[in-house]
Amino acid sequence: MNERTVDAGGVRMLVREEGSGDPVVLLHGFPQTGECWRAVAARLTDRHRVLVPDLPGYGRSARPPAFDAETVAGVLAEMLDALDEPRATIVGHDWGGSLAFALALTHPERVTRLVVTNAPFRTLDLRRGVHFLLFNLPVVPELAFRVAGGRIVDFMLRAGAARKEVFTDAATKPYRAAYAEPANVSAALSYYRTMTRRVIARRIRRRIPSMSASTGRSRRIEQPTLIVWGMRDPALSEVVLAGIERDIPHAAIVRLPDVGHFVPEEAPEELAAAIEEFLASA
Repeated sequence: MNERTVDAGGVRMLVREEGSGDPVVLLHGFPQTGECWRAVAARLTDRHRVLVPDLPGYGRSARPPAFDAETVAGVLAEMLDALDEPRATIVGHDWGGSLAFALALTHPERVTRLVVTNAPFRTLDLRRGVHFLLFNLPVVPELAFRVAGGRIVDFMLRAGAARKEVFTDAATKPYRAAYAEPANVSAALSYYRTMTRRVIARRIRRRIPSMSASTGRSRRIEQPTLIVWGMRDPALSEVVLAGIERDIPHAAIVRLPDVGHFVPEEAPEELAAAIEEFLASA
């Protein structure tokens, strides 16, 4: 794909681009970069202008001013302006999915349709997502990545996948290179630390009546929404998917029974076909 750098409200963003037609933005997760969408993007470019950024703080994009979802969603909205696309279909996986939800809530006028694969929305099972807690330890995660970053990236990808064979050495090489950079590790950990602390604070507020005022949960996803879920995800349980079905009752759900967490790389054909069908029917 063609690559260029745009200024998203003061944040330098690396964006891959190919195709023409209605815009589709693909947002990646951790421990990846926008490279994870290569196979899906190739199947969408005949009919769509496909835009694949490295998220703020990841890969070759600069850090955002803060790592809460609302701030990063604002950066993504500025990115759309810089790309001359005020509205787009937003597709997100993992962190990209969480940010896609945030963009749909905080800047609904920017999102024509929403597609999310294996990302939490208002429900997070910390018993299964133990890495959320581990990444909140001070200093230790940074040291671990400094000593064994490439091995950690490989382990996370293969541990989370059901179709482990897709993560060959060649496939994981771009990610190992990205997370050899301390700045990328710092940004990734900042995302996890910000979200985890907010989740814990929200649970505390719920237990204390005087602190249980509105937390923004009254806002709803109104856009046409498709959820594509790898059912063999070891980190995001069916409890998380059930929460999405409860909170976005109009969402269409596609379950992939033999796919793990990393749907864009484990099942690119199935995911691209589901996206195309959804866009054609919306």
